[in-house]
Formats: sequence, structure tokens, C-alpha cells
Amino acid sequence: MSLIQHHASTSETLYEPFSVKHHITLPLLVFLLVASLFEYFQFDLDIAQYIFDWQGGLTYWPLKTQWFTSTIMHTGGRDLVILLGVLLFTALGLSFKIQYLNQYSRNLFCLAMSVVSSILIVKFAKDFTHVNCPWDLTRFGGHVAYTAIFSPLPAGTELGRCFPGGHSSGGYAWVALYYFALQVNPKYRWAGLAFGVTLGLSFSITQQLRGAHFFSHGIWSLAISWFVASGYYYLLFASKRSGKNALVMESNKKALNKPSAV
Repeated sequence: MSLIQHHASTSETLYEPFSVKHHITLPLLVFLLVASLFEYFQFDLDIAQYIFDWQGGLTYWPLKTQWFTSTIMHTGGRDLVILLGVLLFTALGLSFKIQYLNQYSRNLFCLAMSVVSSILIVKFAKDFTHVNCPWDLTRFGGHVAYTAIFSPLPAGTELGRCFPGGHSSGGYAWVALYYFALQVNPKYRWAGLAFGVTLGLSFSITQQLRGAHFFSHGIWSLAISWFVASGYYYLLFASKRSGKNALVMESNKKALNKPSAV
């Protein structure tokens, strides 16, 4: 009986609230469904048209250069992300020198790699995709016709560099705080996720108001950020925990099946 209790307590100690099904597979299916619906029904154009009409646009986006959207939310938002990055890498560097912070060094490394990788992947993706910004389109006062994300550009059409959303990725990249908290103090994991989603969504809405991005561009940036963070967490923590749990369970199974001495 004590051996069974020991097995249960050991399993609880090693248990990590992460599963490929709930953290990767299901989010991937939801993302693919939402992205497919946006692409098939062209929701991006409807949303952009509504925003354009709402702000009284005729041949340009009135909020493109407006002080709050341009200076505060775009330039200021970019500076905020840089500041957060500096603080993160400072904490990571200090974790190798200060004994108290040393226990968090691996978690900080995972967070830093997730944030940087997410932003860089989105940046490089923009260099290889052809999608134009709403403000480039003729229906919004621009000079090129709209082409869906996965449709080829007509011959002679200028290449765009607006997909996925670069500015929103600077906010969504911080959804990796979910996994940082999951490892350090799980009760704060939803707060970490909420911070990243709120920051990214505010940047995404700002860019939509300016005519710089479509709604789905932010969805793609969020998806990239989440799956990058999930991948790093799985490689650095979850896979190793799974291996330890398997060893403990196998060891206890053998012990339970071992004939007792008479």
C-alpha cells in the first residue's frame, strides 16, 4: 500500500500540466479552421472596409499618421517591446551570476528564445510573402489590386511585405510567458498568456486602424508565436519530464509486480 502511495506522490511531483494534444494539436486545428474561414470567405476585406468607412476614409486612411496610433501605439509600442527584451536578456545574463536568479536561468532562456524566434520568423516570413497592406490597395486609395494570401500575384504586380503582422508579433511573442509561469509558478500561467494576447491584440488593432494590416495577419502572428513557444517548452522541459515520468512508472510497475518474500 505504501509503495502505491509512493508511486502516486512521485507521479504528482513529476507531473507537468502540458500535453501535445491540448497545447499543440487542438490549437493547431482551431488555427487552421479560423485561417481557412478567413481565406475562403475573405473576411479580411469586409473588416478592413468597415474600419476604413468608419474612420471616414475616401482615398487614404485618416488614422495612418494620427498621433495616438502612429506615435504612441506603433512607435511607442515598438520601443516597449525593445525595453521588455532588454530587461529579459539582462535578467538572463544576471541569472548566471546571481545565485538567487540561477534557478530561473533555464526558464529565462526558454522565454528569451521563444520571444526572439517568434519575432524573427515573422520578419523573415514577410520578406518571402507577397501580400500587400490594405493601404496599398486601390479600393482603399492605393495602387494595387487585392490578392488573397495563397493566390498568385498577377504579372507585374508589386510585391507586398505585409504578412504576417510584424508589429503584432512583438506583442504576441510574449504569450511565451504562459510557459514561463507554467514552469515557475503555474497559477500565473493564464496571466502570462493574457499579457501576451492583450499586447499583441492592441498592436494588431492599431495596425488595422492605420491600414497597415488585415485582421488575419495578427492571427497568423499569434499562431506562430504560440507554436514556437510550445515547441521550445516541449524540447526544454516537457519532453524531459515525460521521460522521467516514464522511468518512474516503469520502475514502480516492476516493484509492484515483484514477488514478495515469504
